Amino acid sequence: MNKQEVIKRMCESGVLPVFRTSDVRHLLAASKAIYDGGIGCVEYTMTMPNALDLIKQSAAGLPKDICLGAGTITDGKNVDLAVQAGASFIASPGISPEMIKACNRNGVASVVGAVTPTEIMNALDLGADVIKVFCAASVGPVFFENMLGPFPGICMMAAGGITLQNLKDYIRAGAEIVTYVPNLADPAAYAAGDCAAITHAAAVYVETVKAARQSRN
Repeated sequence: MNKQEVIKRMCESGVLPVFRTSDVRHLLAASKAIYDGGIGCVEYTMTMPNALDLIKQSAAGLPKDICLGAGTITDGKNVDLAVQAGASFIASPGISPEMIKACNRNGVASVVGAVTPTEIMNALDLGADVIKVFCAASVGPVFFENMLGPFPGICMMAAGGITLQNLKDYIRAGAEIVTYVPNLADPAAYAAGDCAAITHAAAVYVETVKAARQSRN
């Protein structure tokens, strides 16, 4: 997939699961379970042990139309390594010109952290594809609504502090994508490798986003 197709895939469900854990025993199975729940993208943070190997293993073992992302990348070198491992999008908690340049050079989507109008302007000027408002809970849904005025058509992601109970507010305010951490959303299910529970949780997130979008329209 090219990067526009990856972004479209991300926006289809409106949900991006982000794994940040040292327990990777069930990571591949959990990622497949999330896919079965209707989510076509998943992110592995580079803070996980042997993250590049995990991306390689998942790229080989998961359905070919799932989009794998590498998160918490703040430089160009790790973008190159992640893309070589099989990542089709790269996420950063903030603005790194080298990270964005490397994404554009590799033809992969960049998800760039920004939490002020100035940061959003800088990220877009550098060529960011998706603006990740992190931490979203620190600014609330009203921030998203307000940013659509000066930045119409921008693709914003709400990350940090998003729950099933509040994600509707962010979607209605203008967020196209919300994140959640599957291994924290249901720690027991993840630790046990309970794929049925993980799939169910993913489907609930998808349906909640869908309902919020319908009420927004």
